[in-house]
Amino acid sequence: MKKYLLFLITLVSMPVFGQTSSNYIKPIGKDGFSVDSILSMKGNTITYLRAGTEFDIEKTKVLYIEHSKLGHLDITDDNSVSTTITTSISEPEFNGDAYICDFEKNTFLKMEKAIGQIKTKDQLWGPEMKLYVKPAKSPIRLNKGHVKVILRVPNINDDPYSFVKISKFSTGTTRKLSLGRQNELTGKITYGGHKDQEKSFDAKKYGESSVLLDFDIDEIGEYCISISNPNQIDGKLSVSCFGVDE
Repeated sequence: MKKYLLFLITLVSMPVFGQTSSNYIKPIGKDGFSVDSILSMKGNTITYLRAGTEFDIEKTKVLYIEHSKLGHLDITDDNSVSTTITTSISEPEFNGDAYICDFEKNTFLKMEKAIGQIKTKDQLWGPEMKLYVKPAKSPIRLNKGHVKVILRVPNINDDPYSFVKISKFSTGTTRKLSLGRQNELTGKITYGGHKDQEKSFDAKKYGESSVLLDFDIDEIGEYCISISNPNQIDGKLSVSCFGVDE
């Protein structure tokens, strides 16, 4: 509604001021506001004019701006302009929390947060450490296809491919996930990845403390997203879960 009103105001003011578009600043997690003009985007701040007064705002606190001459510009936390994220969905509150996002509708669904129990089982090839999550299915259901997820992480500057995992559970009376197993003959330890349980994804920074995960799910089943170490306490692991149907 605000954008619609802003559009009408712009149309009315065009004959007087000769502008072709508006100036609008959208802070992360806050309501946006219109400004008279954008004076500068150099360094770590955006300088703008509003009601005849000059103000500054940190780039890391801005999601995007609408510039009268440059159009829509997304602001990333490395203080450069990009065209990657065009939504105002807020970040999850706690590390490991995850939102399944529909950017076209600007809506999100919070994943099931589950605490799994870590147990070591003796297998034919050697001991295997597994994660067990109850019940056998997640109440959060999706259809197969493309998925975008905002995941809050402990440190946005760490490489997400080194500590974020998207995994498919094996299912029975509970959801089960292989965390690591050791071959007694060779002594080799394999961390996860058993029977193609790990799913590939693309990642980029989102906001101040999160990453945007982009991936495809083409198989029905139960899945989870985990971050290593920070969520593991006393033989338990916190994971964000969802299920996929046809």
